[in-house]
Amino acid sequence: MSSTLLLSLGLLQGCSAMPLPALGHASLTATEQNTIALFERSNPSVVSLNAKNPQANAWEGTASGTGFVWDKQGHIVTTQHLIQGQQFMQVRLSDQRIVQARVLGYSATQDLAVLQLPTIANPPPAATLGNSTHLKVGQHVFSIGNAFDLGPGLTEGLISALDRTFGDEQNGAIYHLIQTDAAINPGSSGAPLLNSAGQVIGVNVAIYSLSGGSEGVGFAIPIDIVKQIVKPLINQGAKT
Repeated sequence: MSSTLLLSLGLLQGCSAMPLPALGHASLTATEQNTIALFERSNPSVVSLNAKNPQANAWEGTASGTGFVWDKQGHIVTTQHLIQGQQFMQVRLSDQRIVQARVLGYSATQDLAVLQLPTIANPPPAATLGNSTHLKVGQHVFSIGNAFDLGPGLTEGLISALDRTFGDEQNGAIYHLIQTDAAINPGSSGAPLLNSAGQVIGVNVAIYSLSGGSEGVGFAIPIDIVKQIVKPLINQGAKT
């Protein structure tokens, strides 16, 4: 056995013999504690979505994404391109219950949709809505999304830019978007973009990617615009 290999084994054995510090609440930094609290407070309002035939078995979906509970009446906000062509969506709540929600209305031009949860016991809480009027580049943001249909996961980043445009006019551009480097992957469409207080400040709608995965350029519709679109969708079930 070479001296290099012996040295490596000795180092590993030496490290394994040393006592490791216990990982507990005291070992977490204040920033980590705040992030954990944000996730635990916000996650119950986030849902995983699958498009499916109502007659099919559970989770025989053709597309997966994310949404969040908008209000106490059980409305869910997500993206229109996720629900396109669907009348119902399978909704997985944070407690793993699966229910079927009805597509209430959508805006293809703004890529937003509203679903209606059925009446259920112990419904999920509504998300806390913020505003997007005074957002700043460099501000910390978080996202809870159903990336790759794995279930809810937390990502963190910064606001990279404001007032971005995604797409082109011929194929339907979306304007005034928040750009973020918080990881947004397939399945995270419709996920809430949160500020450090856990308030929803945007809805994840797109990524700019050459690989199909997150490359640090994601886009979210500002919550002030979302509020303007969602209200008539709830009141009228409009399709625009």
